Amino acid sequence: MGSGFKQFTASVLTASDVNNYLMEQTVMSFVSDGARDAAVTAPEDGMVAYIRSNDANEGLYTYNGTNWRKGPGWNAPWGVVGRALITSSTSATTATTVVGSTISYTHVANRVYKYSVTGHAFWGSVNDGFRCSITNGSGTAYIHHDQLPLGNSTTYGNGFSFNWYELPTSTASVTRELRVSRFYGTSSTVQFFADSTRIGSLIIEDIGAAGAPV
Repeated sequence: MGSGFKQFTASVLTASDVNNYLMEQTVMSFVSDGARDAAVTAPEDGMVAYIRSNDANEGLYTYNGTNWRKGPGWNAPWGVVGRALITSSTSATTATTVVGSTISYTHVANRVYKYSVTGHAFWGSVNDGFRCSITNGSGTAYIHHDQLPLGNSTTYGNGFSFNWYELPTSTASVTRELRVSRFYGTSSTVQFFADSTRIGSLIIEDIGAAGAPV
């Protein structure tokens, strides 16, 4: 495996020196992750490779002893891991109505994930309370955003946004989704209002490390 730093002197340069101090500690460049895996069949912890694929796989990857992970390192943000855009309205009276698409991804232990939600709330009655929730895909909610009509208006949708942060303690494949419900009132329905020019969204970002790699 990579051996760190060595000050070479006038001596025989061995294959082991070339492999351990040079080849296994370079930033390798490959046309795709498939080409990388075909060439490096036994990667070592700490290896770095650049994928020049001109697609979503483009960029730096580091090997952690088990997997190639995208990004320059454990302490750096890894960026957007999922995005759902909402372009049509959904009405609800209960928490069973899903708004927009679900996002499934693998969250990694000791990372910080930021959830950002934007949209427009519309009320069928001034007596109704609008609720937008981030759930686990089966109805269990992690956070609620509650909103009542501003100015007793039932004509226009009021914009809203909120954030939630998740710090997983284990690595697992998870599903996250938005659900809309009426948390107050009985006279009418509430609506997550959206169209092609007023788009709602759920964006999930890895924003950095919360602790040591697990």
